[in-house]
Amino acid sequence: MIYDLLVVGAGPAGLFAAGAASEKLKNVLLLEKQSEPGRKLLLTGSGQCNFTNIRPLPEFLHAYGTHGLFLKPALYHFTNQAAIAFFKTHGVESVVVEDTGKVFPRSHRSRDILKVLLERCRQHGVEVRYQHPVTRVEHKSDGSFRVYTLSPINTLPRTAGIHKGRSGHDIRYPAASRRVLHSGTHEFCARRLLIATGGQSYPATGSTGDGYRLAHSLGHACVPPRPGLTPFMIRDFPWEGLAGTSFKDMPVTVWHKDKKVKTLTGDWLITHHGISGPVVQNLARYALAGDQVTVALVPFEHIETFKNEWDALLARSAKLSLKAWLKYFPLTQALTRSLMELAQVSPAETVAHLNREKRLAFFEWLTAFPLVIQRLGDFDTAMVTCGGVALDEVNAKTMESRLVPGLYFAGEVLDIDGDCGGYDLQAAWSTAALAASKMIS
Repeated sequence: MIYDLLVVGAGPAGLFAAGAASEKLKNVLLLEKQSEPGRKLLLTGSGQCNFTNIRPLPEFLHAYGTHGLFLKPALYHFTNQAAIAFFKTHGVESVVVEDTGKVFPRSHRSRDILKVLLERCRQHGVEVRYQHPVTRVEHKSDGSFRVYTLSPINTLPRTAGIHKGRSGHDIRYPAASRRVLHSGTHEFCARRLLIATGGQSYPATGSTGDGYRLAHSLGHACVPPRPGLTPFMIRDFPWEGLAGTSFKDMPVTVWHKDKKVKTLTGDWLITHHGISGPVVQNLARYALAGDQVTVALVPFEHIETFKNEWDALLARSAKLSLKAWLKYFPLTQALTRSLMELAQVSPAETVAHLNREKRLAFFEWLTAFPLVIQRLGDFDTAMVTCGGVALDEVNAKTMESRLVPGLYFAGEVLDIDGDCGGYDLQAAWSTAALAASKMIS
């Protein structure tokens, strides 16, 4: 059989594209190397699946750093409101978290989102084959694609118990059963090929960068992948005992060789070995090991106004003890003690006894405490992947390769990564919807 479309990867982008394209294309095949679909999707939002964001589209584009412009045609083709409406039409009501704009299923169950995607594929006759890892792809002179996989012949569960068979009936396996996988080579032929294998984050879910290898074999360049939306591990971290301390709506800045790279304002928190939280994770795409990051410990709107308030407070607090003086600021007792230990001052010491150097140090620490990034979190902790298939080799208006006719890309396999808050899933829906629409137009 020659398939009209072959999709590699049963994640959010692959499932969405297969379901959409199958409304017009008769023969659609979806290959997935895992034994079940959407493993990473099920983990999204701690299993609650914030599947988009209600931020206005002109602002939405800024959530993808410098790559928002590439996504503009896709996002306007299938908007965040379209995503909400799509899932509502298929029975999934949504709820919005007002302060972040995140949109969740009202049930707060990611499986409800996955169920919609799978049901649409089923209704339109998409052929899905699990445990078929793609090993090689070829583009033939007649324009078709050959896709080679390792196909399963026999599997048994590792553990004893009752398991669902393919027919839906319960099958009981004895205690002696062991998982056995024998594989042979299988070849598929298709007129169109969509690579939607995701990135490299959370490799245990199957996201191991397979799409980069496949794209490269077809002549595409890939931006080297690195972890995105990840915490910062800090060198000589001064707050190891303060894990869980959080800060709301504070500016955080990344510096590279004393040059400001990027400042974002948002929520962050102290971990056992560094800092994390939405604003830190959103800065990960701009940060490198060895960079400095400065974090605010107190809220302020304008640094000049805060400096004037600071000077006035110092002037009227000369007789106060440092312990009493620091109560003017919204700091935990543990963090207050830490700052005094770093400054090597006694809590009973009065403000009047602070020399100019230590006054300046306290001001700097409260407004921009300096830390050095030892390393970013690895792919096991990163939510997304920065890097991927180079965007200048993909047509932003169709998601089709500029190098290979009939080859499409969707989702995180592309060099696209969004901020925390549902932006990456929206990019998956939008790129998949655009690709599918161009295939069937």
